[in-house]
Order: sequence, then structure tokens, then C-alpha cells
Amino acid sequence: MPTQIRTIWVFILLCTGLTHAQEFTETLKRELQFASPSHTNVLTVQNVNGSIHVEGYNGQTVLVEVRKTITAKSQTYLEKGKREIGIAVEEQGDKLFVYLDSPWTYFDVEKGRFAHHENYNHREKQRYRYHLDFTIKVPRRTGLHLGTMNNGDVFVRDVQGALMKVNNLNGAITLENVAGKTHVSALNRDINITYADNPREDSHYHSLNGDINVTFKGGLDADVTFKSLNGHFYTNYDVVALRPEVTTKKMEGKKGIKYKVDSKESFRIGDGGIQLDFNLLNGDALVKN
Repeated sequence: MPTQIRTIWVFILLCTGLTHAQEFTETLKRELQFASPSHTNVLTVQNVNGSIHVEGYNGQTVLVEVRKTITAKSQTYLEKGKREIGIAVEEQGDKLFVYLDSPWTYFDVEKGRFAHHENYNHREKQRYRYHLDFTIKVPRRTGLHLGTMNNGDVFVRDVQGALMKVNNLNGAITLENVAGKTHVSALNRDINITYADNPREDSHYHSLNGDINVTFKGGLDADVTFKSLNGHFYTNYDVVALRPEVTTKKMEGKKGIKYKVDSKESFRIGDGGIQLDFNLLNGDALVKN
């Protein structure tokens, strides 16, 4: 009887070992340069699973480092993931594009449009998971267009180009010492921004389930609109309340034509000027200097 018990335990341990995931990690590196360095240069980085970390520096080369991780149920599927997942680089005029390269990824260079159509059931079929973490250094005056979806935050420091466009579906956005026309959206986490130079063009800040905290430089002149279902607007600026901004949208349905009236609170800071639009659902907006 003791021998039989030992045999059973050996078999259980062997089976447990077979279920352990296989993992592969490598670092991908690229050195890129804009064809004609200028203030109009824009670097686009599009990721799906993982983080994006960008820092500005005084060089002229875009230094890209990506930590690629593949986990799989077997060596066969691990090798499949190693082959199928990578990064792609495109160039067009004054723009550079770096993005996830996978069987489900499509990138339209002409329109700068990134699409990822991954079937929700794909993991059971392919039996591997992937994760890319981007660490990038760019010339300080580079415009940025960054996006990721899952399992990672977006962090930018010391980049003061003409554009700061950042989207994150399930992670946070942190922008430190930045500048440029700003469009940010973090649906389920907070957005935190500190400016080295205030935006000179209309800018938009959007979050569904997070707070938005923005620190501007002194001397801000802007007209601010704010909308939140369950949140509030806070500021240490002296503001003047303006007439609420009201828009009407015409909609056609089975019961005829309907009109939806949408109202936003509106404030003036300083002498007014550029439009700063804060659109939230369940969060607060804090604007300060």
C-alpha cells in the first residue's frame, strides 16, 4: 500500500508540471530618425497589451526599446507567438509610426489609422498571450500620438512638441513637463498632467471612470467647458462663470425625429481664448497652477 501511494503522488506532480506556462522574453531595439527634423515631427506609437514610456532628450535620434513577453501552454504555441508578435516601423513625410505587428493588426499609413481586430476567443485557439512594453527616447520638440489598451500605463516626461495626443483604455495617463495641443482620453483610470508651456490651441480631456488633474503654468488665458454626470470641477484660478454651452443634436428614430439637448458648464480664466474641454462621467476635474 505505501508503494501505491508514492506512485500516485509522483503522477500528480508530473501532471502539475505539464500545466506550467512556458515564457519567452526578448528586447527589441530600433534607432529611427525623421527625414527632416522640425517642429512638425510626430511620433505615433500604437500598442494593445502593455505600457508606453516616453522621455524627451537633446539628441536627434528616436531610440525605441520594446520588452516583448510571450507566455504559452506549450513550447509549440510559444514558438508560434514568437513568430507572430513583433513591432513594425513606417515613415511618411515628417511622421514616424511604431506599432504592434500581429495577425490581427492593420495600420493605414496614409490616414495614420491603427486597427486591431482580435477575436475574443483567439487565446483558446492560439494558446499564447503577449505583452509589449515600450520605452522610448525622443527629441524634446517631437509631437506625440500614443495609444494602448490593456495591462499598462502611458507615461511621458520632458516632451514639448506641437501635439500631445494620448489614449489609454484600461490604464492611467501621466504627462510631466509637457507642451502642445492636447487630446487625452483614459476611460477607466486617472489622467495627471503638468505643463512646461500652456497649450496654444484648443485641447480636450476625457475620462469615463477616472479623475483629471491638470497643472498649468501661470498666465493661463482660456475658456473652460466642463461636463460630468457624477463629478465636480475644482480650480484655484479666479474664474468668471459664462453662459452654459448648449448644443442640440437631431436624431431620427422609429417614433420620428428627436432632439437631444446637451449642456456644459463654462468658465473663463484670465482673458479667455483657447478652449479647454473637460468631459467626464464619474470623475472630478482639477485645474490649478
